Amino acid sequence: MTATASAGPATARDGTARRQWRVDALVLGVIALLLRLPAFFATRSLVFDDGVFAASALAMRRGELPFRDVFSSQGPVFLPLVWVGDLLGLRTLDAPRVLSVASGIVVTVAAYACARRVTSRGNALLAAALVTTSGSILWVTGPINADGPSIALSVLAIALALRARDHVAPLLTDALWVGLAGGAAASIKATSVPAVLAAGVVLILVRRRFRDAVVAALVAGAVYLVTAAPWGLERVWDQSFRYHSDARRLNSRPSAAWKVVVTLWERDPLVVLALAAAVVTALLAWAGVGRRVERVSDVSTRPPIRLVVAVLSGWALLVFAILLWEPALFVPHISQIVVPLALLASLRPPPWPFLAAALLVATPFWVAENDSIIWPHGYRGNEAALVARLRELPDGALVISDDPGYAWRAGHGPPGELADPSFQRIENGQITTGSLARAAASREVCGVVVSSPQHFGSLPGLPTRLTAEGYRAERFGSITLYRRARCRA
Repeated sequence: MTATASAGPATARDGTARRQWRVDALVLGVIALLLRLPAFFATRSLVFDDGVFAASALAMRRGELPFRDVFSSQGPVFLPLVWVGDLLGLRTLDAPRVLSVASGIVVTVAAYACARRVTSRGNALLAAALVTTSGSILWVTGPINADGPSIALSVLAIALALRARDHVAPLLTDALWVGLAGGAAASIKATSVPAVLAAGVVLILVRRRFRDAVVAALVAGAVYLVTAAPWGLERVWDQSFRYHSDARRLNSRPSAAWKVVVTLWERDPLVVLALAAAVVTALLAWAGVGRRVERVSDVSTRPPIRLVVAVLSGWALLVFAILLWEPALFVPHISQIVVPLALLASLRPPPWPFLAAALLVATPFWVAENDSIIWPHGYRGNEAALVARLRELPDGALVISDDPGYAWRAGHGPPGELADPSFQRIENGQITTGSLARAAASREVCGVVVSSPQHFGSLPGLPTRLTAEGYRAERFGSITLYRRARCRA
């Protein structure tokens, strides 16, 4: 009788919690989508990678293959996912961005799922809000970028590992799902490895079986091998790993550390402020000053707060170490550290009125620093004139550009090998005057855009070689379009 009576309220509580979870996930997903729609429909390429990976999608539409025909600087899972997103978007002009927007929704809900299992519902909503409004996260889950899906999948792996707490008896499927999500994340970008390791640690702590972590690791390794094998393992390794490890160092380690701090301060003031407030609150509680804050360890269904802090701090510190080690540190990479910081900020926030007031004060600064991703404008001036001129080219014409976004927004793409014209490829001799001129000699190529002295503008003798192939220069301010009248689109 007593057991039956106690089971009834417990079942009711579980049902209520599930309904709350579904409602919260739906609302958070809609908010994440709405925040990213302006970037999805932006009429210009928002960042360099936006154009690069859109150009790669256009090349795959023509049947060109990753790593074989399309130079692919990311892991073997990324461009196939871009292809799927492009297909789901019905291969419209904006369709290549589908993957990024979907990643923004997934990382928001996954962050909420992680926080919901280690802290209260209100704190979990705070964590998800900080993640989805983070400027760093917005910049990689609106424009096409590899960091967005890798973060989404790695946080999903941690959420799946935490979900294993729901199962009384250990299930092998828990390890399989963690391995699939974590392997896919690591097979996009190596910077997601700290989150994948955190997922493995969580799985061990939750299931108390080291074997589960081994199974997850084996599955993750299998994901890489299976997705890389069709394109050639050596080719994938050279383009997605060695290409980055051999890059020229752009920042010293101290300057890289400062770059991380400045970027977080500029793009993520809400996360930084919430984390600082949480640290102060925790210190005051530890010193016995102020109101008593609920301890996560007081709730039997949640793990001890010290353990949660240790895992999240280790995750953030490993990401920070990788960012310092990385030879070519670019601002989008810093987005990898945002989720653990947001989760840490949500564990022990200050009193809600104080936090709300502080975030309200910081919001104008967040808007000022991120206005170009919250509500991006289109091309203007000479750039708009260039894109309009490119739209006059025949349908199906190929356009080679050192900023592929110009061609993409005009409805054209380059040959797959030149979808990524990064200056590093020019520095290491993968793109030369000769190779570019040979590509431009193809009758399907109707235009070559030179917009940067660090990219195609640095290739000696290129104007002469293009003139010899029948191209004529048209100037748009500092941008030059070499256009050929006779081409076979």
